[in-house]
Amino acid sequence: MQTKEIAEKYFNAMVAGKFDEMNTLKTPDCVYWLSGERSWPFGGYQSPENQAKLWGTVAERFPQGMKMTLQSITADEERAALYVHIRGTRKDGRIYENKVMLLLTFKNGLISGLYEYLDTIMVNELFCGPMDDVKN
Repeated sequence: MQTKEIAEKYFNAMVAGKFDEMNTLKTPDCVYWLSGERSWPFGGYQSPENQAKLWGTVAERFPQGMKMTLQSITADEERAALYVHIRGTRKDGRIYENKVMLLLTFKNGLISGLYEYLDTIMVNELFCGPMDDVKN
């Protein structure tokens, strides 16, 4: 399978919440990095524990999930760049909308690195900042 096909398969598994399938496409030592190192709690290289905390935060604040739309994929033999539009409504009604560039690196036909470039100011505010009062 070519890098572009693997990248698209990974994205589709992510959208479907098929974490086991996502893991079959990654090397055991795959690294995950988010932009904004030292500028927000989830910036930089992510341990498996920090990744779980991040996804828990997303699930808690965005109970309806995030709609992810793949805009394009550009790939060669060693890398794939995915341009993704993400939108979600936080439980207090605030909208999260971000355009993300996800760079995947490959080793022996598997994803060995995930590097996510996004608007760190917005993501910090909506993922880690205070929640507005939720009116019922």
